Amino acid sequence: MLLTLAPGAAAGQETRAPRPDGSQWAQVTIEQRVIIRIPTVPMRRSLATPVEDAPAPAQWRWKESRGPKCLPIQRIRGASITPDEGLRMVTGLNEQFRAHFGRSCRAADFYAGFYIQASKDGSLCAGRDTLHARNGSACEIEKFTHLEREPVKDEESDKRREK
Repeated sequence: MLLTLAPGAAAGQETRAPRPDGSQWAQVTIEQRVIIRIPTVPMRRSLATPVEDAPAPAQWRWKESRGPKCLPIQRIRGASITPDEGLRMVTGLNEQFRAHFGRSCRAADFYAGFYIQASKDGSLCAGRDTLHARNGSACEIEKFTHLEREPVKDEESDKRREK
């Protein structure tokens, strides 16, 4: 049945494609897309048990202050998930910034790292760029805050000084 539909197939004739008459046109589109992978690292937790005679280790907390609108992508060295639904980014200068997402995004989606599509200016900007998690989700960055470590006052050390 198929042979009856193809002209010349039943008779054993070869059919050739018609040759272009004159010039031949072709179109080539070249696109370049650079995607940068940023690994996440687990947050460090102290495994040492405190000894009564040893001084207690200094306790730190993160103080958030206004951050930049954009971060140069080349400065970002790694990231970790923060307990308060954010993503902490560490730069080569050991500066730390927190990326804030919208309510519909979960920072836990970025546990295995994330991808950034490089922009022409080489920066990752709040309100413009999107982080793509390895699990397929994507979140737009609403803002950055700058993180600085500051010591937390220990009530016991204050009492010892008073005695």
